[in-house]
Amino acid sequence: MEQFVFIIALLLIGIVLQKLDAPVDFSKSLNFFVIYVSLPATVLMQVPKIHVDMSALSVILIPWLLLPIMIVLVFAMTKNYPPHVRAALLLVIPLGNTSFVGIPVVQALLGQDAVPYVLMYDQFGTFLILSLYGSAVIARYETGTIHRRLILKKLILFPPFVFLIFALLFGEMPHASQPYIQLLSSTLVPLALVSVGYTMRLGGDLDYPLLSKALILKLMVMPLFAFGMLFMLGVEPLAMKTAVLESGMPSMITAGALAIASGFAPALSAALVGYGLIVSLVTLPLIAYLMEKLF
Repeated sequence: MEQFVFIIALLLIGIVLQKLDAPVDFSKSLNFFVIYVSLPATVLMQVPKIHVDMSALSVILIPWLLLPIMIVLVFAMTKNYPPHVRAALLLVIPLGNTSFVGIPVVQALLGQDAVPYVLMYDQFGTFLILSLYGSAVIARYETGTIHRRLILKKLILFPPFVFLIFALLFGEMPHASQPYIQLLSSTLVPLALVSVGYTMRLGGDLDYPLLSKALILKLMVMPLFAFGMLFMLGVEPLAMKTAVLESGMPSMITAGALAIASGFAPALSAALVGYGLIVSLVTLPLIAYLMEKLF
């Protein structure tokens, strides 16, 4: 409980900093450090703990199984809406904030042992989906051209993904280096959550019925589908709980930012990120509680 209170406190710090005279690109600077230092350090510490078995493979598989389901539901939801609204939901509903929010929230709700599964879901699921599918959505609705070489370049050079492959190939780091890597890893939670709070935007001229449906789909229907699939696969409890919580994370800030930059329903995209984060502080502990009762 104390960890979850700490998460909320860090988000509030980020919100308060919005009102102060912060340096230009303050949030981008935090994100840059997290992506290039904190998250790779976390990968180096946690990924070697993963035992690649059916449970780990199922965690990786779930976001890819959920993707076509969410695409079909978004198309059904937006059949009477203009293409830019559909494009926004195609980006912000399938893609969750599975690292910046996912790591601290899952760690608070399930413990440190769940973090390796979070990294598998995030890097082999969310990140790849953002790189491949997200780029394709933007190309389809904005330019009509898919730049395959650029997508591949971004994928290969993304630091956490590079370190993930390194950690899977070479295993644990030398014992003498681990305290220093752990120190760098410990910066992830405070920096990431302050950055998330700082970038939260609420309000605007919104279609609240559509926003409500989108939030229900993102925060409740996705984890429900994930639970059903993982239950049928017979995945061990910790992996199942982690993947279900990851599937119920609020919309990815990067996906929202890409939707806004591309002109895809900017107010709706920003609201799904901001309101989704607030609502998820209720739905995620509730989902964790229900799974604990079931297992």
